[in-house]
Amino acid sequence: MSEKVALLLMSHGDFARELMRSLEFVIGKQENYETLGVHLDDQIDDLREQMYAKINSLDTEKGLVVFTDIVGGTPMNLAGHLLERENILVCSGMNLPMLLECSFHRDKPVAELESLIRAAYETGMVMRTSGDFAKEDEDDLLL
Repeated sequence: MSEKVALLLMSHGDFARELMRSLEFVIGKQENYETLGVHLDDQIDDLREQMYAKINSLDTEKGLVVFTDIVGGTPMNLAGHLLERENILVCSGMNLPMLLECSFHRDKPVAELESLIRAAYETGMVMRTSGDFAKEDEDDLLL
């Protein structure tokens, strides 16, 4: 039995796979996860079968967190079918900050991960403009 919540990353194209590669570049090799990319020539029934096969290959006893790229897209729509099951969280808008936060706390219950992932999503977005440069010291911009 895995001590960590299982992860499934689903996206259009290869974004899910490459995001996981980026995560592992930052924090090291991960286990108990799968990725699924949706491509133009894929059929929905085949994708659904692939999704369930990938989930069945995971140890989901501690729960499953599914990350998808955008609300309303095929990956999110497919993941919606999983909500019939218990102990599953489906998150859209996946990005590296929220995946990092989840990965650091995969030993926690899925219910606790929800608030951590939400906070990482909300605080992970910062916009800077050239106007900020004029207002701040150069050292402040390096943060």
